[in-house]
Amino acid sequence: MRDASISDQLEDFERLRISALTNAAEISPFVKSVTIGPNSPEKKDLQYENIEVTPKIKKAAEEDLIEDRVSTDLRYALIIKQYEKNLQETSEELFKNLVDNMLARRADSMRKYWTKQSQECERRAREAKERKIQMLRHLHDNDNLAVLEKAKLDEQNCQLINKQTIENMNRILEEQNNATARFAAVTDSHTKICICYNEITNILQKEPQGKAVCEKHIPAINSVIGNISAIMDLCKTGTLTDKDVKQAEILSSNIDNVRKKMVEEIDDIKKQEIAKKQEEAENLKRKQLEEKKAQEAKAAEIAQIEKNLMEQAKKSQPLFYSANNYSYYQELKSFLDQYENQYKELLENVALKKFRFDCQKAVNTPVNAISSVSGMHMRDKYDKLSKLLRGERVQVLDTYVTATQHPQGIYYCTALLAKKIVRQGDLLVSSNPEAAFPLAAVTATLWAQFPEFGKLLEAYFHRLCPYLVPMFLPQKEGQTDKEFYLSRGYTYNDDGVVEKQDKFLKRMSGIFKLRCAIWIAKTPKFLNAPNPHGPRYGWQWLASFINLKPEPDISATLIHDFFNICGSEFQKLYGIQFIKVIKLISSEYIAILENIDEGGPKTRLEVFLQQVLKSGVLPPPTGVLSPNTW
Repeated sequence: MRDASISDQLEDFERLRISALTNAAEISPFVKSVTIGPNSPEKKDLQYENIEVTPKIKKAAEEDLIEDRVSTDLRYALIIKQYEKNLQETSEELFKNLVDNMLARRADSMRKYWTKQSQECERRAREAKERKIQMLRHLHDNDNLAVLEKAKLDEQNCQLINKQTIENMNRILEEQNNATARFAAVTDSHTKICICYNEITNILQKEPQGKAVCEKHIPAINSVIGNISAIMDLCKTGTLTDKDVKQAEILSSNIDNVRKKMVEEIDDIKKQEIAKKQEEAENLKRKQLEEKKAQEAKAAEIAQIEKNLMEQAKKSQPLFYSANNYSYYQELKSFLDQYENQYKELLENVALKKFRFDCQKAVNTPVNAISSVSGMHMRDKYDKLSKLLRGERVQVLDTYVTATQHPQGIYYCTALLAKKIVRQGDLLVSSNPEAAFPLAAVTATLWAQFPEFGKLLEAYFHRLCPYLVPMFLPQKEGQTDKEFYLSRGYTYNDDGVVEKQDKFLKRMSGIFKLRCAIWIAKTPKFLNAPNPHGPRYGWQWLASFINLKPEPDISATLIHDFFNICGSEFQKLYGIQFIKVIKLISSEYIAILENIDEGGPKTRLEVFLQQVLKSGVLPPPTGVLSPNTW
């Protein structure tokens, strides 16, 4: 009789085990008491019913088995969910202890299984050895070489099967250990991510700046949470790989970096806020100190004006200019002469005629286009002029101009712009006073950015309108009438005829109105710098001007223009003190004018001052820009 192999015996044993469990499942609904073991009743007392396993009963039993299995799966799922929740709430040390215990139990289970399999292999080896001995005996008795060869072949097959079985068991054990290690590593990374996420949540709740800082990191945080959730889903299916473990570690490192960046950014914001508050406090303190000094200076200037006017009435010798103002006038004149010499070569070079023409176009085109149509329009003209003075490339119509194409190009363009703006007072503002305000706003902004341009501008104002110094130069001994009139700001035509008085007054008034508009101009918010030649300089001019010996027509004209343009703004800044100055001019200064001036300008000034004193209010000039224009 031929013996069965070990694998066949294992398959028979497996079928027997499945058959026994199946039969037990079928009769389990009908067995109500213990049937085996020490607690089972005597066999003679057992009453077995004649149980017929019908298909209906079998189906019921299978449903019970399925229900038990579903309940078991549900319970297992609940345990897993509770376990995951506990993992997030417990510390890392407790988690590691739990993993170590699980690994120990797993190792003990595998050790028992390996012992059992080893015993089974030994048993099978003994059985094979016994069969071999029996076959050897049979061979010895029958002297059958074929039987001996078969025995050797069976032994080799048995050894091969045992070796393969052991290798498979070792491979399965190694895979299970690796799977357990991967699960532990992923769970560890998941715990770290949960801890970091909780810290980020606490930052959002505790730090006022947390929300603003977190907004730019939300995509990265959501990406980490989504990816780690996908990896944790793989833990349930048992399909984790080393790549998943590495990705989980990277995700843990990423969210920790996000947390560190948020903490650093919040600390930086706090430091900036503290520095800003300190700076604001210092600025407020400095502003208060400056306001206090300005008020003291105003009071002193008012007192000096009153004193000077009283002395002026008593003096027999007239005052044409103050020493300080005339000294500053000479300084600006010398500066202008030196500055114009810096680009003298550029003016004399015939080959550079086109370059000079392009520079003139780059200056004249935006200046002529300046208007209060919109803040964007004013910003565009300012940008073009600012770029030109910085030496950047500027497009004007179909031409591109760069002042640095020639070493003297910046000097030429800066002087050209200053002269052009002053000339706009004569050519434009004299006939359209409202045009002074957008032009003054752009000019003050350029002045704040380019101080040298501002100094040139002031020098050209003094050259074309000496009353802005202020000064009334007397006719010197040996000086011709033409030289005298030119020193006073008059012009002559090609026939050598001096400018008529009404035209002269209109031209001086236009230039002066533009200068007044610059005094009250507001710089735009994007510049973050005040007007470098604001109301304080207008107040100095007024104080100096009314201390001089009045001249017919021009004195009344300029004072009237000053109050028309600057009056409303100066009343806001100087309040009662400014009204005192108006009262002083209305009484003392007008009294002096009456002795030398009977013309229309004096009458208009007198009527205007009486109306202001009666109403107590100086209306803002027509066309003045609103504070938020640009």
